[in-house]
Amino acid sequence: MWLYNTLFQAGATAPAMPRPMKTRSASADAAPGGPVLDLNTHIATKVAVFANRLSRAASRFYRARFGIGVVEWRLMMFVGYVHETCANQICRETDLDKGAVSRSLNVLARMGIVGIREDGTDSRRHKIALTAKGRALHDRLVPVAIERQRELVSGLTSDEVAVFANLVDRLRARVSDGAPGNRERPSKPRPAARTHRKRDRRDDPPRRPASAP
Repeated sequence: MWLYNTLFQAGATAPAMPRPMKTRSASADAAPGGPVLDLNTHIATKVAVFANRLSRAASRFYRARFGIGVVEWRLMMFVGYVHETCANQICRETDLDKGAVSRSLNVLARMGIVGIREDGTDSRRHKIALTAKGRALHDRLVPVAIERQRELVSGLTSDEVAVFANLVDRLRARVSDGAPGNRERPSKPRPAARTHRKRDRRDDPPRRPASAP
């Protein structure tokens, strides 16, 4: 402090003194009271939390015992059910992201669990099916999955399980593109009309033929 006062009196530029940190109570920063959402009764939150816990538990279980994650497991169950499919159908039916499906298919292909071949009618599309190794693993996983579900619902009656499954189906039918009850896509606003000045067509570059669909 003595050095600070000496420099200041001598005309030197005084360095800024550090200001003491002010502590604020949690209530000081809180917004004024208003409407709140009870997450204990909010259906979307309860379903999301429940699904996340199921996915984490399943991922740990299958990765530790079979070397695959929960996304790979879901893909195997779907491909095993339909026997042969394509990536687009997997995305539609499982509601998985295209990136997640692509990564998991590559993992399963490297493990020799699925085979991917070109569609004979369209070289841009690929057919996906379980290999012999994949079918053997699938047949081991199905009874395990059934037993895990049996343990999960062991505290419910068969009627309660049926009611729960029915309610989930009914609620899912009401959700379209993430918006409850919104079965129609919102119409896109039309772009504003533009005015173009006339040009000499002789100066325009030659047009290229349109690409094939």
